[in-house]
Amino acid sequence: MKNKFYPNLFIPGAAKSGTTTLHELLDLHPDISMSSVKEPVFWNNKKFNNYSNEDWIKYKELFNTDSKINGESTTSYMYYESFISNIKINYEESPKFIFILRNPIDRFISHFWWMKGLGLEKNNIKKVIKSRSQFKVIDYDYYPKHYYQFGLYSKWIQNFIDNFGIENIKIITLENLVSNRLETINSCFDFLDLKKLESLPLISSNKTTKIKYPWLYHFIRKSSISKMKYTKIAKLFLSQKSIQLIKNKMKKTILNWKTEEFKYETLTSEYRNQLKDAGYNNDVKKLKDIFDYPFKEWKDFN
Repeated sequence: MKNKFYPNLFIPGAAKSGTTTLHELLDLHPDISMSSVKEPVFWNNKKFNNYSNEDWIKYKELFNTDSKINGESTTSYMYYESFISNIKINYEESPKFIFILRNPIDRFISHFWWMKGLGLEKNNIKKVIKSRSQFKVIDYDYYPKHYYQFGLYSKWIQNFIDNFGIENIKIITLENLVSNRLETINSCFDFLDLKKLESLPLISSNKTTKIKYPWLYHFIRKSSISKMKYTKIAKLFLSQKSIQLIKNKMKKTILNWKTEEFKYETLTSEYRNQLKDAGYNNDVKKLKDIFDYPFKEWKDFN
């Protein structure tokens, strides 16, 4: 298709590790255009092989195509085999990948409380930690509960290395982004062969919040993305234009949904050690070997 568009930068994850902040900071560079929608979920969509010209045009419109670097950030790309296969089939030259990682134990905790705030997690965190083996990674169409598996970074990143080469992969950590923002972001610009910036504004995104009336929120949200069965019936009685107008109103309602910030409880060293011993310790050791980097900012693993 003549309207196919290929970004040359992806931020595939890790989830709950600062991808939104990284996306916004990269977009500040004059030679970078990050997608106007942060998570297009385009390259691992089940409909990918049946995309129309219109689908490709809409995707292309998310970018300023005059920029040297066009990038997007979809955290599910890190965990989907279909993303890697679709990139390999469609690209003659490998794009660049930047992964922002976080202490996997802290990532686990943040992910859990994010789901709790969405009203999608009924168990307490200690019970979830004990049953972590139940959460095997499967393709997901809605919010995932793969708390433990998503933190096995070397497992997922090795797949990218095997397919695209380590020279096309850059990793940074959320901890370094917080403590030394300018140097960390400039290391990304250097990786992309771009001029470094002299300063950056303070940006902080995706704070942990609790939504009000979660059952209604998810009913409207699922309806807006056609995840409810009744939406199939609506197609029999309403025009496509009317359906799209309704969906747009629903999406606007979701964007303006009332939330409140809350602080989640800290996890005791006993349970942090359980996660460490369950597999994170070995995974971080592999990560240290792969990138020849000590990850001293992750104090659980020093």
